[in-house]
Amino acid sequence: MTLAEPAVRADAFDPSLVDFDVFGLFLEARRIHRRKTVTRVAREAGVEPDAVMRAARGRNPGAAEFFALVEWIGEEPALFLKKEIA
Repeated sequence: MTLAEPAVRADAFDPSLVDFDVFGLFLEARRIHRRKTVTRVAREAGVEPDAVMRAARGRNPGAAEFFALVEWIGEEPALFLKKEIA
């Protein structure tokens, strides 16, 4: 992997490796800090409001939605990988 390549690629998305609980906490924290509604986050991220709500509840919003929301949060996707795989 070069420095230009992201640690997690959209075409290699494996939901079993993502800690959606942590992702949901980050998403809600950023949403509240920025004083945005779920609808506004969805509009700004280019996803459906249902995807934002699923993610905020710690559920998989879908691959494209995950990456769009990660970008909206402003973090790297690798931050949300599980630290230990049981």
